[in-house]
Formats: sequence, structure tokens, C-alpha cells
Amino acid sequence: MTHQSLADKAVDAIAAVRAMGEGLGMEHPERHAVRDLKRAAEAILETALHQARGLAYTAEGLSTDMRKEEAARADASKAAP
Repeated sequence: MTHQSLADKAVDAIAAVRAMGEGLGMEHPERHAVRDLKRAAEAILETALHQARGLAYTAEGLSTDMRKEEAARADASKAAP
């Protein structure tokens, strides 16, 4: 059993969603259902990527704010008698 990295899983999922409905022509009665599933999968991926990036920005901001707070405390303790 191979363990894929998160990046590999993302690429695999995006490729699978992209391939949904390939080869389905007008004569395939399931084409509408498959296209609806594809749109839903794309929306899920888009939302997940947006939320994950938002959390990453939040984490970056938290770390930046904490470093500033630590620096301010260090400066304050140096200035105190």
C-alpha cells in the first residue's frame, strides 16, 4: 500500500474530476447526471482549496503577530528598570 502525499492526492482528485464525463456523447442517457456530479465535485474542490488557503493565511498571520508580540515584550523588558 502506497501512501500518497497531500499534493499527489490533490493532483489525483483534480485529474479524476477533470476526466468525469469524457467520452459521453449526446447518445448517453447518463450524461446529464455525470455532468451534474462533475459540477458538484468541482465546487467541492474549489471550496476546499479556498478554505484551506484561508486557514494557511490565518496561520501565517498568527505566527507574524506572535513574533511581533514577543519582540514587543522583549523590548519592554529591556526598557524596564
